[in-house]
Amino acid sequence: MKARISYPDAKSFQSVMETLSKIVDEAVMIITNDGVRIRALDPAHVAMIDITMPPETFLEYEVEGEARVGFNVANIAKIVKRGKKGDKVEINAEEDRVTWVIAGAAVKRYKLLNLDIPEPEIPEASFEFKARIALIVDAFKNALRDAETVGDTVELEADEEKLIIRGVGTAVTETEITRDKPAVIDFQVDEPSKAAYSIDYLKNVLALTKVADTVKIEFSSDAPLRLEFSLPTGGRVNYLLAPKAA
Repeated sequence: MKARISYPDAKSFQSVMETLSKIVDEAVMIITNDGVRIRALDPAHVAMIDITMPPETFLEYEVEGEARVGFNVANIAKIVKRGKKGDKVEINAEEDRVTWVIAGAAVKRYKLLNLDIPEPEIPEASFEFKARIALIVDAFKNALRDAETVGDTVELEADEEKLIIRGVGTAVTETEITRDKPAVIDFQVDEPSKAAYSIDYLKNVLALTKVADTVKIEFSSDAPLRLEFSLPTGGRVNYLLAPKAA
């Protein structure tokens, strides 16, 4: 097993690691000829994250067979945070050792054990989402920030004309986004839908709003929520969140 890959921007990679660290303590990166994938399920089985990066995402991409890189997520997030925007993140993996490199004005190397971490067994699930809305990411981020000020629940409600992001707790706050607003990229609602989710779990993905330009929001009434963030250098992060019980 051997792999050598180089990601073009440390700050973008750090935002991905920061998000992953909110969900699990340890993870395994699978590197194949098809690209890089990291999947993780939080201990309560409420949220699942799926990170995919095709080979063209990287400046350099060499792999023999399938390489598995097991790591402590918080530790890697701290290492990558040492990089600046435009610094490269290099990963050189062998059977028992992984060298993480931050390459910019200076080159910093961190040699770590390749942890033996199994890939989580996540059953494939197929959902028919009735509401599918893509927004400029700042609109979604600001609505979540507003919802956070009043309680621990976010309600999403959509019909053919508008999306409402509602914070519910000691008070209620609403952000209404109609389909004709400049922040809307795509707006498809097959039937009126409404569902509630935990604000704490939604906050897990706020780090991605630093690097992603858009977010795709998909949900149905009382069903899971799927958020898709496109990374600036290629690849995407899908976040699946179970609905909050009434």
